[in-house]
Amino acid sequence: MPSHKKIAMLTCWCGPYPWYLHYFIQSCLYNLTIDFIIITDNKEAIPNKPKNVIIVNKTINEIGAVASEKLGFTVNIDFPYKLCDFKPAYGFIFSEIFANYDFWGHGDLDVIYGNIRNFITDEMLRDFDIISPRPDWVPGCFLLFKNTEKVNTLFMQSKDYRKVFESS
Repeated sequence: MPSHKKIAMLTCWCGPYPWYLHYFIQSCLYNLTIDFIIITDNKEAIPNKPKNVIIVNKTINEIGAVASEKLGFTVNIDFPYKLCDFKPAYGFIFSEIFANYDFWGHGDLDVIYGNIRNFITDEMLRDFDIISPRPDWVPGCFLLFKNTEKVNTLFMQSKDYRKVFESS
């Protein structure tokens, strides 16, 4: 029986799409019960984009403004790669986007997904708040978080999170 847990994967991308985007898009077709949200400043149409790939148009400055407003201090996002530092906070920063999901995750456009629900089982979604492919560190390429206030604010337990978000 398929899972009733709603999952969204988020990627922030600035600039032209990479040459390998069509591989990522093709892999999303194997995951029609998962939404892949791309927050991007790129307004170029994506050929053969399935319905589960959702584009949210925002510039890097708009993303920074949303993050600053939500966090209550001015963040520093001078260049697109800096967005990687914010991945653990996406559930907090983009809470409105994730409002109707049980789990949210962050990923990258250079990840080619198999059928995620074949290896992220209903039991895992029931039993774990955070699901990571690595036991020893937090990877940026794929990570799932239960969409709860406790989990979405875990990043705030780092004594350095504000320093990281404010510095270049």
